[in-house]
Amino acid sequence: MLHFGGWIAYGTISVAWEMAYWGPFPSGLESLLWIGWGSGITLVFRSVFRRARAAGVSYKSLGLLALTMSLIGAPVWWALHMALLRATLAGLLHLHGIGAHFTPFAIVISKEPWLLPVDEVFPYGCALLTWSSLYFGINAMLDLEIERARVVRALKLADSARLRALQSQLNPHFLFNSLNGIATLIRENDGTMAAEMVDTLSDFLRLTLQKFESPEIVVAEELEFIERYLRIQRFRFGSRLRASVDADPETYGALLPTLILQPLVENAVRHGVLAREEGGALSVSIRKRDGVLVVSVEDDGPGIGAGGAKAFGVGLGNSAERLSALYGDDANMSVGPRPGGGGFAVVLRLPFRKAPETRASSSRLAAAV
Repeated sequence: MLHFGGWIAYGTISVAWEMAYWGPFPSGLESLLWIGWGSGITLVFRSVFRRARAAGVSYKSLGLLALTMSLIGAPVWWALHMALLRATLAGLLHLHGIGAHFTPFAIVISKEPWLLPVDEVFPYGCALLTWSSLYFGINAMLDLEIERARVVRALKLADSARLRALQSQLNPHFLFNSLNGIATLIRENDGTMAAEMVDTLSDFLRLTLQKFESPEIVVAEELEFIERYLRIQRFRFGSRLRASVDADPETYGALLPTLILQPLVENAVRHGVLAREEGGALSVSIRKRDGVLVVSVEDDGPGIGAGGAKAFGVGLGNSAERLSALYGDDANMSVGPRPGGGGFAVVLRLPFRKAPETRASSSRLAAAV
């Protein structure tokens, strides 16, 4: 709409400008052919520019590309315009009653050179360069608006996720089981273990409340939260729960959505480990592969169906929406059986982005402690 609407408006101005010199028919014909070729050439420009933008070319390189293509496109535009204009005029001059309107204009056009004259380099090249500038400027504005909308959507989803996390973590059932486990330890005169569980539950709630204000945190902070969560579950279920967390040290300072792992781990505990009387095992793995942060949560439970996990429940669906809102097509989530078969696996892939150095350093220190 912008492309053709802009060229039509430009053609209308051109007709109005030349009408005083050549009359309505010659000026209309000349502008129609001129605008037609210009529109077609810039459609080729658009295809090239779209590929360059998709490839992540810098704006400096895009500017040089636009300038080069404008300098090349100007003489091509001129030659094509002259060829079609002369051919059209040759046909019109043989029409009785019409040819007379085009005769003076045809005489002038017949004297024009095939090569782009120096005095026409600026209007032709400037038109193409102006179109290129408008193309990049309008697309930059649209990208900015899309990014703003994505951030707003991400914040809304993050708020929703925080509320769901609070409801899951602070619900009476969760607290009742945790406190009941503490009471059981006290009745068994295991004061040391009861104190550890109280401390762990306190740390768990504190970390949960502290991390709600940012849509992203570093991996080390997320792992610290997951370790507290798993420790509480180990107090409750003992040997039925066997869990391991493994992350490459280089990923400690990488960013990922806040509390993105909690619903995945909770899903694995509820539908995988506890789905069997004898319990089971789950593992959390975080790796960097070719500039991508790969996060996986696996369990050896019954898998999808047959009383196992659902492919995309509320927790998993919310996690997928948050990834899409924060990173768009640069991130994705896949679910299914573990690579070796059986069980259930959730794999997140998102851009590997390091947090600011000060924050990443403190996080690595916290992880080491």
